[in-house]
Amino acid sequence: MGMAASQARYLALTARKTNTEYEGQQLNQERVVLANRTADLFNQMLTMQVPTCPDSNDFTKVQYSWTDGYNNAVLSDYYQLSTADEDYNYVVTSYHYEDVYTGTRKQMRDPKIQSDRDLIYRYSELLNKNKTFYVTGMQYDLKDDKYTLEQDKDGRRITKEFTRVDDGGDPRKEIDAIYGRTYAAYVSDFKQDENGNYIYTVKDTEGNTENITYEPVDTEDESNPVTQLAKKTYKTYYDKNKHYYYDKEYGTFIVSEDFQNKKDVLQPAPEVEIRKQDDGTVYYTDGEKYVTEADLKAITPENNELVMKQAFEEMNFSNFTAVGNCQLTPLTQEGYQDKDVQTELRQIILDMKDEDKGNKTAYANLSACFDQTTGEYLGGIYSFKLNGVKYYTTYNDLETSAKSAFEDNAQEEIADNNIDPQLKKLAYYKAIYQNTKIEDTQKALLETDGKGRFSSVKFEDDSTVYTLNCETVTDEDAYRNAMNQYYYKQEQYDKAVRDINAKTELIQQQDRTLELRLKQLDTEQNALQTEMEAVKKVISKNVESSFKTFSGG
Repeated sequence: MGMAASQARYLALTARKTNTEYEGQQLNQERVVLANRTADLFNQMLTMQVPTCPDSNDFTKVQYSWTDGYNNAVLSDYYQLSTADEDYNYVVTSYHYEDVYTGTRKQMRDPKIQSDRDLIYRYSELLNKNKTFYVTGMQYDLKDDKYTLEQDKDGRRITKEFTRVDDGGDPRKEIDAIYGRTYAAYVSDFKQDENGNYIYTVKDTEGNTENITYEPVDTEDESNPVTQLAKKTYKTYYDKNKHYYYDKEYGTFIVSEDFQNKKDVLQPAPEVEIRKQDDGTVYYTDGEKYVTEADLKAITPENNELVMKQAFEEMNFSNFTAVGNCQLTPLTQEGYQDKDVQTELRQIILDMKDEDKGNKTAYANLSACFDQTTGEYLGGIYSFKLNGVKYYTTYNDLETSAKSAFEDNAQEEIADNNIDPQLKKLAYYKAIYQNTKIEDTQKALLETDGKGRFSSVKFEDDSTVYTLNCETVTDEDAYRNAMNQYYYKQEQYDKAVRDINAKTELIQQQDRTLELRLKQLDTEQNALQTEMEAVKKVISKNVESSFKTFSGG
């Protein structure tokens, strides 16, 4: 091997040895990091608290109990009177369990309520559907019977055209709602007199109740003035096959088919539409809002405010027939006379009024079915049987659930039977006997047996002296809950240990891999060192030979 080749070889071996030394240092640093991680996991395990199994003795106590022949009672707390009393020495709190008649409320998910649905118009100043148009210019087109109005607003000119509303068509319903020619009333009861007239108990939206007599309209007699008036009032909506009833006192009409489907069998309805006579007023519209001809003609430069009105459309539900496949039955006045029904409903209302266990919405819906002054039943309560048990619900509860099938629902097509997914649960009610804890606190005379234990008790509102039983009892429910907590914590602890062990095993595997690589590097280092020493000897011989050659030896 020549001098240059030997030196090149030696340099290459030196570089390789340096690299192996550097890689060994890196591997040692990685092993230090793994060792620190292992130590952290070990310390983490040391800080973990091992769950302790609960001791049943911690849930066991000595209690005093007695029986009055009907209920078993327990003395739960007592303390001595602070002032002297010749008859009593303690204030005692006791409890017992007994069946209490209680009103309950349940909620049914997607109840599939079946009913009729109509779209009706409502009008209210509070809904802010009105809009004021300040008229700065007005023209009337006699040929087209059209008003053109102008308004200057913020430097812009706004133009609106108002055309006459036809005598028939859907716009008349909105006009009727806006200008009070129809209104919705709550018909709570009815009776029929000897002349075949129906006397309705009507409650308006302000809560005023009144008896109104409605006479049947003879739709077969076209010449009858009342029949002619009905045709004029209902215009295109008049149908001689329907049952119309007329009120002479106020000049209003009711169509029985608007609130029930059975001909000649009228039932009290939650709400009906009562229509007033058409007064012949002429109306104009811009396609959205309405004004009267008198309003338009009253516009002057000095009085240029024109109030344009608009009603809103809402759903009206009637003829509730079923909840799923459970038939709904309206509770009539006659049905409410049943004492058992009265007792159950009164108990339900009483408990729904309770601030702690009741429900404000339920109480409001149930109360709406009764006159708040006289307590008279007005109607609006329904019953149905579910699994053989009779339950009650109200018109408002049914309407809320039925309406939710159309609210917040992305479906464009809605089934006529209203059994699409009803998003709001149906509230329904029942009064049952429930096992209830009854607590009582009062003065008492507690006597001892001479060994520090109480032997008898006599309460201030009871003349009987009861013998006390001293017994050891374990709160099984509390103990089971504690055991469940223990099992849960034990499972959490075991999982944490398994996770730490798994992480430790992974670290150890990584460390073994690094250790193996270090051994390989150590072997390689020794081989390089041996080879470097051999090359070094060759270089030394070459140097020695070169010196001898040039020295002439």
